[in-house]
Amino acid sequence: MPAKYDNDFKSMIVNLICIEKHSTIKTAQQFNIPLKTIEKWITAFNKDNRCFDANYKTQSQIIDDLKRQVSRLQRDNDILKKTISLLAKKD
Repeated sequence: MPAKYDNDFKSMIVNLICIEKHSTIKTAQQFNIPLKTIEKWITAFNKDNRCFDANYKTQSQIIDDLKRQVSRLQRDNDILKKTISLLAKKD
């Protein structure tokens, strides 16, 4: 099973390599992390340097959250409409 690393740890490793110019291979050996894993982190960091920030969300994550919210609100709205309809019939 692949190891899970938290974003603070990923950020620290990427900063060592990208900002402080440590060797990728030596850093991988020192922290016992597969080289390919570190390379993926570096690629993600190079695309968006905020990718490991605690509260950062990509645009696609924000869009997905908003779609879920719209869906939930539509469902709630439908329930309210049916409830109002049923209450109006009772009168």
